[in-house]
Amino acid sequence: MNEDFFKLIEQYDTITIFGHIYPDGDCYGSEIGLRETLRHFYPNKKIYALGSGFKRRPKDFPGMDEVDDETIKNSLAIIVDLAGLDRLEDKRATTALALAKVDHHIFQQAFGVVDIVKEDYVSATLILAEMLIDHFGYVPKSAAGPLLLGLITDSGRFLYQPIDSKTLITAAKLAECGASFKEIYDVLYLVEEKSLRFKGYIFLNYLKHPSGIAYMVLSKEKLAEFGYDSNSAAGFVNSIASIEGMKVWVFFTEGQDGIVRVELRSSGFPVQPIAVHFGGGGHLCASGCRLDKLEKYQEVIDYIAQEIEKGE
Repeated sequence: MNEDFFKLIEQYDTITIFGHIYPDGDCYGSEIGLRETLRHFYPNKKIYALGSGFKRRPKDFPGMDEVDDETIKNSLAIIVDLAGLDRLEDKRATTALALAKVDHHIFQQAFGVVDIVKEDYVSATLILAEMLIDHFGYVPKSAAGPLLLGLITDSGRFLYQPIDSKTLITAAKLAECGASFKEIYDVLYLVEEKSLRFKGYIFLNYLKHPSGIAYMVLSKEKLAEFGYDSNSAAGFVNSIASIEGMKVWVFFTEGQDGIVRVELRSSGFPVQPIAVHFGGGGHLCASGCRLDKLEKYQEVIDYIAQEIEKGE
């Protein structure tokens, strides 16, 4: 399958790379890592990474591209870190001459001439880094940093499962290619003063369900008080991670449009089926979905409690 991927790339002069809505470090790192490597080894091809990118990255890490509709229509579109087209950030990808996919989420939808899904990999950047290094022997420094960034963020600094020897070996290979752990950590884990205040509020106000659920419900007004929006606040879900006696932790953050972003996490209990039940998806122990109003949060909590009780 990996060789089919590179054979497909050989066939196109223009390649566009896309990711999911609200791109995280893994989405950004996958897009940029792939773009920079292909530009390095195919200097005559036109290769672009599209989307809104990831703000919490070192200043010298490459940025995203902007292209017109015609460029996309005449390209091979490679979609990374995305299980289903419903979460595609730039919908123009579907107008391309052909699609390819590289993803690590639980399978949701088949698409693409080449469809690479490896659910036992902690990040899409891990899949791509392994593929690119195996095929070319190395990746340029401009790709190594973003690829390592994605691997670090999606693994939670190598905390979340699945972490195995290939994860650590690939991280070491990226370091050999010029990626710097310190450079990435210095940016990712720099703490803003407002985040300390926000975490303080979370620690004092999170709720618990007797079945073993810790959760936080944040209205758009409360988020505005602390200077956050729904998407940036959702990243604080692991502030209430691994509390003794809690099997699942959930964040509900309301957007200005009233749409609620729901982030579900656990240290072992399968939350992905719960996210799917509410129209979302993701990983077995890290998933998300959306609600059309904040008042519906109780439906999610009740459903999780029901599923926990079934498993006991």
